[in-house]
Amino acid sequence: MNRWLTKWRISRALDERKPLPLAVERALTESAELGRFAANATAVDQALKKTQSVPKAPDSLHASIMRAVRSTESVEDFGRQISWPRLIPAAALTAVMILSVLGVLRYSHPPVKISPPAEESSLAIASSALETGNCLVRTVPEAALSPLSDEILRLNRDLTNAQNYLLATLP
Repeated sequence: MNRWLTKWRISRALDERKPLPLAVERALTESAELGRFAANATAVDQALKKTQSVPKAPDSLHASIMRAVRSTESVEDFGRQISWPRLIPAAALTAVMILSVLGVLRYSHPPVKISPPAEESSLAIASSALETGNCLVRTVPEAALSPLSDEILRLNRDLTNAQNYLLATLP
């Protein structure tokens, strides 16, 4: 492990073009294998530095590219392309919004107007309000969480099916 780390430090020093750390130089003097690695890595580094060449593009390349660009069809053809595929997502979103607004308007019920009875006492009115509140406290959380509970059950079933599939495909 120590030699691997020392080799990595030699390689990193060559890549960063920095001198070798003192600990690495001491390790090189103690180990012939590390010395050979350092010599080989330095030789490869020097060979790669000498062989770097920048490919030269021929002078006629620019002219031939420009001729090819000018000979293509004009820009006006781009305006004539059919644009209706780009409108499909926007039309679908608009249709969903309109249908949801119509659904809300159709299935929403107007609030029930409760007219207070003229002859009942204030205690009876207060008790009916408390009973209504108690009923709401019990029914609203259940109605709100019911779709989430169903979704969690479906997700658990899907995860179980995926787990069974993966276990069945293992050798």
